[in-house]
Amino acid sequence: MVSDNLQDHIPNLTGRLFDASGQSFVYLGVVQSPYLTQRVNNARTDFDLGPGEDAEAEEPTLLADEIERAEIRSACLEYINRDLSDILQGLNAAKEERILKYVHEEAPQYKILMKYRHEFIDQISPMATKNEIEAALHGELFQREQRLKLEGSRIIKDADKIDDADAYESRFSEFMDKYNELGVSALAQYVAHRKIILDFLERAISRNPKDGQYPLEKVVHSLIFPMRETSDDVPYSQQNLWIIDERLTYHSFISSDKPLAALTPFESKSQKRPDLFIFDRKIAFAEGEQPIASIIVVEFKRPQRDDYGPNENPLTQAFEMINEIRAGRFKDARGRPISVAGDKIPAVCYIVCDLTPSLERVLLDMDGAEKMPDNQGYYGYHRRRSVYYEVIDYNKLLRDAKKRNRIFFDKLNILGSR
Repeated sequence: MVSDNLQDHIPNLTGRLFDASGQSFVYLGVVQSPYLTQRVNNARTDFDLGPGEDAEAEEPTLLADEIERAEIRSACLEYINRDLSDILQGLNAAKEERILKYVHEEAPQYKILMKYRHEFIDQISPMATKNEIEAALHGELFQREQRLKLEGSRIIKDADKIDDADAYESRFSEFMDKYNELGVSALAQYVAHRKIILDFLERAISRNPKDGQYPLEKVVHSLIFPMRETSDDVPYSQQNLWIIDERLTYHSFISSDKPLAALTPFESKSQKRPDLFIFDRKIAFAEGEQPIASIIVVEFKRPQRDDYGPNENPLTQAFEMINEIRAGRFKDARGRPISVAGDKIPAVCYIVCDLTPSLERVLLDMDGAEKMPDNQGYYGYHRRRSVYYEVIDYNKLLRDAKKRNRIFFDKLNILGSR
């Protein structure tokens, strides 16, 4: 006698089964046939059958009318699925409700799979945890991406053999519809990522209810860009510069809390460590133009810090940092020094902080400082130092980032707190 555990082949049979009256039951299927009787081995522990997909079967006896073990199993599973169809439909309905709720509330990147859910829902256990549902949906999306890549390759190869232009156009159009769905999924995942990051930022600038203390500035810093790293080491998915300014995303190089002297694309003896040092190279430039498009310094201050004085002016500190950078030498992609006039490179600095009374007193004496229309920041241009600057309050930083992304959150129905 040979037995198979049905839950290994029908995930819906994991766990206890209940009939229409709510009574639990055990399902046992027995397969018998003269064909099996003829092929039982001498010890009556197995059958001499072709293995098909069953790698554990004994070496088969090859006969003209051979039926493979996998064929028998497949036919049995089809019968069991029909026999338990009402039970399985009920399990799938409950499972479907859980999956739809999870996708709607937590994983909008899988929305495109929902119209295909009947193709794979049988393969998810009704006892699946949230992590197991995530893994199953991720796997299904990956398989769909792989199939589309193969289909795209075939379409490109077939372009030289077109006999029926209309059929080819129809095939290409169907491919693009599915391909665009995957693009929407990737975008949805990215937007959901932004929502999570902004939720973390809101906590990072809030007082701890247990001890009444505000987090250190490094919490916000690490959220926007990992500390003591550069853009050569940090994948794009971990860079959240868009919180400050969407344009910062398009940079040539960024360093986070590293000494200027330690940077490869830059040559300096300074040990100053800008919180964020960003520069952008021009792709092409005319004779006489600077090959460096801009340099940017970002400095973070602890939320609700209120002990600023003339010697603790964060803007002055940032300006001195820019002076150190302008005194250094930039290098090209080959590591060769670039001849630039440092004082001619456009420079911008951002101070991200809370506008406490002591800071506002310090800013009153800054060259060109103007209050922003919403009274939650300052901006200006320091003429002698040739630096444009912004001082941004944490509340403004969070509010503006939410506003810029609100339409995307709205479209994905992820406006509520997570």
